Amino acid sequence: MEKTNANTQLPKPSALSVLKVILSIEFAFTKRLYTAPFRGENGAHSYSRDVFYAALRAGITGFTPEQIQHLAWDTESTYKIGAKIHGCQPDSVDLMEGAKGHWIGKKDAKYVMLFIHGGGFYGPASYGHLKYQFALQKEMAKQGLDFAIFSLSYTLAPNLVYPTQLQQAASALQYLLSGQGRDPSTILLAGDSAGGNLVTALLLHLARPHPSVYPVKLSQPLHGALLISPWVSFDTSEPSFKTNQHSDYITTTALERASMAYIALGTTHDTYTQPISAQSAWWSDVAETAVSNVMIWGGGGEILIDGITKFAAKMESGFNAVGNGAGFQFMVTPKQGHEEMIIDTVFLMGRKGDSALVVEKWLEDMLKKGNNTGYGNQDI
Repeated sequence: MEKTNANTQLPKPSALSVLKVILSIEFAFTKRLYTAPFRGENGAHSYSRDVFYAALRAGITGFTPEQIQHLAWDTESTYKIGAKIHGCQPDSVDLMEGAKGHWIGKKDAKYVMLFIHGGGFYGPASYGHLKYQFALQKEMAKQGLDFAIFSLSYTLAPNLVYPTQLQQAASALQYLLSGQGRDPSTILLAGDSAGGNLVTALLLHLARPHPSVYPVKLSQPLHGALLISPWVSFDTSEPSFKTNQHSDYITTTALERASMAYIALGTTHDTYTQPISAQSAWWSDVAETAVSNVMIWGGGGEILIDGITKFAAKMESGFNAVGNGAGFQFMVTPKQGHEEMIIDTVFLMGRKGDSALVVEKWLEDMLKKGNNTGYGNQDI
């Protein structure tokens, strides 16, 4: 399959600029090979992961949106590769403003999950993202559950900026409701990192519509929402940015670059771009009208964990205020990095980590039991 640049309208980066980043990755990798044994409690929770994370930090810090979008496969191409590998026929749907939805599993499955990938708003879904989604759908099928994933391919920033991506997410949900005639109680939302940001923004939009995005009307709340390492706060001064800087692969530089690329020049972030700023009353509205069950997962070793924890407390307060505390769950897996269950698919880890098992158990229970599980908050 020929590589395309459907990701971007940005100018092509120079070969020299790309080479400099590649060399920095090689240097970081080689250096960490020798220093990782002495990392103590400050590094990742295994030697190999610590070395790979050091290389990832160099790449994520060094590569610009222009470089990433020209070097990486676009999401649709990656989906087609994944479908071929998994022996599936690709099935994509055109949505608004160039967005697309990609089916993983049967489109007439009883339950469908609208999955929004991360990547700082400017990175396409990696093969790891899609491989994780294929694996998640397969695992649920193995449990005898009639479940499919509708994976959203949205326009990357800064080619188009907020609220375009929120509009595209809303159009994907509207397609499932109107185009497929689905009952909201058969639909779940999921997103990792920046995708988790978009899922929370979509939940807020369902409860309190964004003035520039067409409203999506629900006859009843959605079945559930899964937020994996959601990037809901752009504050980089939290203590975890320092304490976890060597146990995670995300960097402050990359986050600041992404948050600026997501919005138009001269504008500021609002409640929908930075959901941590929403008051508890907003989440009460979400609990009453938008979604019945929410699970937030965070890694104890990721730099975003302090912001995620504060956000989870606000959301939980909102759910409790309307008597739906049992529908909310926040889980932290100690020492694990940003969306570790997804990054493990990139590194071809042979064993499922605790984070992957936690997410699968929650989803399995959601699909089997229907409504509130009442697990509460836990460290796993």
